[in-house]
Amino acid sequence: MRVLGVVRVSTKEQATDAHYSFAAQRTRIRAYCHDRHWDLVDIVEYVQSGGSNRRELREILARVQRDQIQCIVVNELDRLTRDMVSTMLFLEELQRVGCRFASVSDDLDLTTPDGELKMMMLAMFAHYFRRQLSRKVKGGQAERAKQGKRHGERPFGYRPHGDSWVPDPQEAPVVQQIFQWYLQDRLGFRAIAQRLNAAGIPGQRGRTGTWDVRTVERLLRREAYVGDTIYGRWIQETDREGHTHVHRQTPQIIRDTHPAIIDRATWNQVQERLRIRQSMGRRTHDSPYLFSGLVRCGACGASMVVVRTGRRQPDGRRAPVYCCRAYHTKGQCSTATKIPVADLDAAVLGALREEFRQVQTAPTPEQVARWLGDDPVMAQAQAARHRAAQRLAAIPAMLARAEEMALAGAYTIDEYKQAKARLLAEQAECEAVLHAPWPQLDDPQRLAARVAALIPQLEAALTADVATARPWIQSVVERIVCHPGRHITVTWRSAGEEVCPVAVGAAQCPSE
Repeated sequence: MRVLGVVRVSTKEQATDAHYSFAAQRTRIRAYCHDRHWDLVDIVEYVQSGGSNRRELREILARVQRDQIQCIVVNELDRLTRDMVSTMLFLEELQRVGCRFASVSDDLDLTTPDGELKMMMLAMFAHYFRRQLSRKVKGGQAERAKQGKRHGERPFGYRPHGDSWVPDPQEAPVVQQIFQWYLQDRLGFRAIAQRLNAAGIPGQRGRTGTWDVRTVERLLRREAYVGDTIYGRWIQETDREGHTHVHRQTPQIIRDTHPAIIDRATWNQVQERLRIRQSMGRRTHDSPYLFSGLVRCGACGASMVVVRTGRRQPDGRRAPVYCCRAYHTKGQCSTATKIPVADLDAAVLGALREEFRQVQTAPTPEQVARWLGDDPVMAQAQAARHRAAQRLAAIPAMLARAEEMALAGAYTIDEYKQAKARLLAEQAECEAVLHAPWPQLDDPQRLAARVAALIPQLEAALTADVATARPWIQSVVERIVCHPGRHITVTWRSAGEEVCPVAVGAAQCPSE
């Protein structure tokens, strides 16, 4: 009889155990086959958890059919798998192809009803043990995280010290340098990785580790560098086919569990720049145009890209214009909105200068709330207006829905009248919030001081190259919408949903 032996350990440490090691399992399987005069063709070895080895089971089934194996031998049933469903399906497949199964320690004979019953009971106990072990391990990890004790992978820049992390004297300065390069020198992920590799600084995995874009980005986003411990951000699940799926969930954050390498102010600034970078898209960072990634079509809402059209310039090239992507690539936008790049840049920068000049001389309440969003009184008033505007925009659809429900018989006449009266009252409340006067600012000098500090930054951005000016522009401008005709609207990043209409001096380019 042609026999294939299967040995498994859950971890590399278990491979050295006296009872579960590969050598111990191989010895028992060889002796078992020798006593029965079976032809042991080969012994398959693998290191895998008993609950996630379905892929290995499929490989064993494929080899059974390829090499005409007549029996599978394991040392114990749980050395095959600890998942009861996987065990039953695997044994059914063996029976379907005419292959027997034997366990050295369990003395199973699946040709009899007693053997099948014993096998099912052993599989149930193995499945129960695996679930209990998984629950205890995850519970222990969660408890360690709640107590602020170290767990998981070592963050670059730290070394273990008892149950906590302490800054590593060699790696911690590298972490601080990376944050400085990204925040102050405005370097990208790739440029930082190239500098680190050129300097010969080893990465997370020691001498063999190198730096790349993904490694630098993960380091800049890791909360461990401000002294926090994070647990439960990802949950891992394995389906019946053996495929592992990772899902993101809301993590638990335990503050100040170990010494920080980066202060929170620097950390928050880096996270804000990362958020802006992510919202801009990958191609925007290398674009030679100042507002790439910020411009949207007012007719269809699609992004606008720079194309060259119209008459040729003295250098022989056509003038660059912002064109609706939906129209340019698919012809789906009916208005074909186009605005010259030079005119849009001049209009937005001029509006920014005018905004700062007006705030310094005679600011409106909206401008006060826009540029002093961190003031508690103004922030509360602005948030209330934002919620009221959102609710006011949704009420007409809710009224129409209530009328449809009444016509369909889902609402009685009285229920419809009550719902309509409630929505109309809520509409009046939202309008009252939007038309209410803004609160008075306790310290008017704060606004002038903040804008006075922004004006030199604006002038420096205008005289610098596009790559240097774009990060500051992105921190001020949230969105630019180009409407059909001769005007655009600009949303300042500090203004939330407030928009500032800006007239464009040049006429719209003709459609192609």
